[in-house]
Amino acid sequence: MNSHYKIIHTTCHTQWGGLEKRIFNESVWMRENGQQVLIAAPKNTPLYLQSKQHGFKTYGVDFKKLQMVTDYKFLRHVFAIEQPDIVNTHGNEDSRIALLAAFREKIGCRILSRHISAHIRKSWYNRLIYKKYANYIFTTADYTTRYLKTVFKLTDKQIFSMPSGIIPPQSLVLQDDARNRLIHDLGLGTDTRFIGFVGRVSEAKGIVTLFNAFEKLADTLPLHHLVLVGDSTEPYFQYLKKMARDMALEKRIHILGPKKDVWPFYRAFDCKVLASKDKNGSPFEGVPQALLEAMYCTCPVIGSCSGGIPDIIQHGKTGLLFSNDDANALSQMILQTLSDKNATQQRVKTARERVEKHHTIDAMGKKILRIYALHHQRADNDGALMK
Repeated sequence: MNSHYKIIHTTCHTQWGGLEKRIFNESVWMRENGQQVLIAAPKNTPLYLQSKQHGFKTYGVDFKKLQMVTDYKFLRHVFAIEQPDIVNTHGNEDSRIALLAAFREKIGCRILSRHISAHIRKSWYNRLIYKKYANYIFTTADYTTRYLKTVFKLTDKQIFSMPSGIIPPQSLVLQDDARNRLIHDLGLGTDTRFIGFVGRVSEAKGIVTLFNAFEKLADTLPLHHLVLVGDSTEPYFQYLKKMARDMALEKRIHILGPKKDVWPFYRAFDCKVLASKDKNGSPFEGVPQALLEAMYCTCPVIGSCSGGIPDIIQHGKTGLLFSNDDANALSQMILQTLSDKNATQQRVKTARERVEKHHTIDAMGKKILRIYALHHQRADNDGALMK
């Protein structure tokens, strides 16, 4: 049984969000553990450039609809030359093309990773992709796994929940030091406390619900400020700033934009909130890395019931949950977290232990390698039986 694999990851995505970081971090871990990894992604995107900079063999593929045939032929050529053991796709456009090319080139292990929980049409072509062209489906949330099992009648041997593993820093700054640094950077009073959000700042993340909940608590928690860390579009930033002014809270709501090192923010917060919402009854969240990172940092977490959030926030055990879009319920969860310190600390301890055991990059990588090994063991056994 081969324990060293050649793996090709593909994606059509062009940003530098959780999906792209998952591919890159997984690739680095796999290489450090003896595997050979190649990346196929649109040229000059953050993932493509990062991969090249770190010495991965990269192929530039734009995965645009108007050049699907060209990309398909190119990938067949790449697969024929490279002869990978595994092809793992990560986006809608590249999955359509790369899985078919890998199937035609008889690549034995073909994986479709689905990073969001949004619902999918049960079309004939989607059935081909999920049932025939892909040997395995990796999801980032149990919600997605259950949903896809139902839609495409997949078995436990075909689909696996595989949340992205976090890469903890070598050390964590002391909580008081992190809070004092943030107080200094924002020019606030020494008794200031923080409620926070880290992640993509967007409507889907329920930022408006968070603002409304904070407004309800403004008088009850006069020392607390709300801090948002993460990238967004300039129009949405301006919309949120106007909302803060309309609430007369512009001096207590701080929209900081993206930060390279987010770990000190988790240490500075009294709690981290993720209020993600569904769209037309369909969630989009997998298991959010920002929540796992906060849990590792012993930062209390509060989340909505959307998508994969309840996979890691077990209400009353590892954090608190509230109903989507319910600002009243969220405000009560924040108050409960801040006031009942003994119960909060027990949740924090349990959450940290679970992340250390199940949600680090090491835990994720080892689980993936076990699936690779089982696949190739089955393939070897099938080949022996045919002889």
